[in-house]
Amino acid sequence: MEAYTPLQWLLIFFVYSVLGWVWESCYVSVKSKRWVNRGFLHGPWLPIYGSGAVVVLLVTLPARGRPALIFLLGMIGATVLEYVTGESMEKLFHMRYWDYSDKPLNVNGHICLGVSIGWGVFSLVLLYVLHPPVEDLVLWLPVPVAQVLALCLTAAFAVDTTWSVQKALDTKHLLASLSETSRRLAVVQEKLRDAAKELELDLESKLPDPKQALQRAAADGESKKAYLLHKLQERRDSTNGLLDRLNEKNRAALAQVSARLTAVGDDRKERKRLENLRTFLLGVRDSLAKTQQEVYARRDKDYQRAVDLLYRNPTATSRQHAGAFRLLKSLKKERKSKP
Repeated sequence: MEAYTPLQWLLIFFVYSVLGWVWESCYVSVKSKRWVNRGFLHGPWLPIYGSGAVVVLLVTLPARGRPALIFLLGMIGATVLEYVTGESMEKLFHMRYWDYSDKPLNVNGHICLGVSIGWGVFSLVLLYVLHPPVEDLVLWLPVPVAQVLALCLTAAFAVDTTWSVQKALDTKHLLASLSETSRRLAVVQEKLRDAAKELELDLESKLPDPKQALQRAAADGESKKAYLLHKLQERRDSTNGLLDRLNEKNRAALAQVSARLTAVGDDRKERKRLENLRTFLLGVRDSLAKTQQEVYARRDKDYQRAVDLLYRNPTATSRQHAGAFRLLKSLKKERKSKP
């Protein structure tokens, strides 16, 4: 092996990004029993593998001929890269695209001993099996051909990265919005319970039974998009039913406060208490109206982008928005097992 030019390093990065995508997509597809275009990006590349290969080569080239040192240096270099990448992506997108939290000897779920040992083994396979033919190919390419190839790949990679980052940020905003809606509805329900207790009013008995969302199974042959639209409609029906019930409770409480204000007479203390309670209930009404606006503002394509991201990353998790993330996962159409 010899030192490479920046152009050759770039081509090496792309070769291993593609090989990593082939490996991951085939592995996850076999486990999922369906084809999975694996990864954060949409194109046939996984940059974590390309970056990992480059890092491993940089740190192990000086140690070639010494397998134990190659194993150790490759394991350390790739593990550091994996941790930094995982931590950065979680901070930026509020999602973990891989999570080793259930693995022994893990660090913050981003790295674990078993995978680190795997990186060490990969370093040996890389230097002694994979890289020699890749090196021959890269060194064989005429410089003008290599320049055109690198330019085309870089342009496609930049477009893919920009598009994928935007979709991941959209998913982050959707998760945050869903989490905020859930939080606000929980607060509203608690406030209404407090108001009912203060009024000594039984709101539950004045309300109809909640509407139940349809429980339907995915029909054989139904497309992912059609299934998602059905599930979204069920979700909206359920959410709208809850909002209707909360609005009805709020109206009942406001009507009770207004009736008591009319009958309170000259009791200034009681009048003040009821006026404060009415102001409180009007705030609840405004909060419900804002929540309803948020629900209607979410577009089907926002959900579609988020669910597509989960199809490509079936092991992804989110600590910041765990409840909202479970909701998005429930919108996925899973492969039905045959009896």
